[in-house]
Amino acid sequence: MSTDTIAAVRRQNELAGATSKDIGLAELDGFQLPRDLTEEFLDRMQEGIDILGMADTMVLKRLEMDVPQFGVPQLSGHTRDEEGSRTENSSAESGVVRFNATDKSYYILVEPKRDALKNTHYGPDQFGQYIIDEFIERYGNDLGLMGIRASASSGNLQSIGGAAELDNTFTGWIARAEGDTQSVDDAGDSTRIGLEDTATADADSMPSIANTDGSGNPQPLDTALFNETIQTLDPRYRDSDQFEPALLTSPNQVQDYAMSLTEREDPLGSAVIFGDSDITPFSYDLVGVNGWPDEYMMFTDPDNFAFGLFEEMELEQTEDTDKVHEQKLHSRNWMEAQFDFQIKEMQAGALVTDLQAPSA
Repeated sequence: MSTDTIAAVRRQNELAGATSKDIGLAELDGFQLPRDLTEEFLDRMQEGIDILGMADTMVLKRLEMDVPQFGVPQLSGHTRDEEGSRTENSSAESGVVRFNATDKSYYILVEPKRDALKNTHYGPDQFGQYIIDEFIERYGNDLGLMGIRASASSGNLQSIGGAAELDNTFTGWIARAEGDTQSVDDAGDSTRIGLEDTATADADSMPSIANTDGSGNPQPLDTALFNETIQTLDPRYRDSDQFEPALLTSPNQVQDYAMSLTEREDPLGSAVIFGDSDITPFSYDLVGVNGWPDEYMMFTDPDNFAFGLFEEMELEQTEDTDKVHEQKLHSRNWMEAQFDFQIKEMQAGALVTDLQAPSA
């Protein structure tokens, strides 16, 4: 959303022939944000939240929407006999990213105190922008955590204090990678892109590694695990101009691995201690993602994560309720949106589960 949302709304109303009087949040009660403002709202959230900035985000025109997706085939042509005709179609892979934001409404409430008008530099005309800024910060934080953790088999939203209905309503990227049955057509076949066949069951989950010993005990990050993870991903997805995969895990796991490198009595150990070297196992970046659960690592291009925000966001405000008067609130403000998280191509990544908890 723009840095002057109220002014932007005013300009849009003027172009539509509406009155040019000042427009504040009180006038936007029940207001549906125009698509361009929804797009700017999404842009500003991406600037503040790393995982949203790395993902492929889009505004959805419909609650249920299929976005075409094309894969990277190994061979897609056919032979032709002399004097023969070309009878076979190309087997180049194609499918869709199937978004479904139906029955997935999420709202945030902002209740600023009247004293905030007195004790800050915000004037009455700018206070609406303060409320909008609050929505952007809170929505961005929540969407980042939901995109990573929602309904994961371990480290879900409930495990960090969220309500159970969040995991029952939304499905984040880790949960999608663990097994996703949403993207099927009317015949029950997957609409996702698999390695060679979009109808295979393999297209519904990401290749995975359980990082345990012979007794099922979780093991720490080490060089052997990085090597196994990298080799689990098909080479066309790790050595391609289209994909830039990285090893994604929690910041604590990255710190633990960095600490293990400092024990080396060579230049690399010193470089890590003094911050002079990025951690790049086998030339791939190891990235600590805020909010990522310690139990997992994923090797994929973050652009493989897709987030769809339905364009009809709504903003409502009330200034005249018993609670507003009793608690000396300026207003009560709700912003509600519908959205969905998807993985564009399951086979373009590898998921590692059962990582040992980092040392305290």
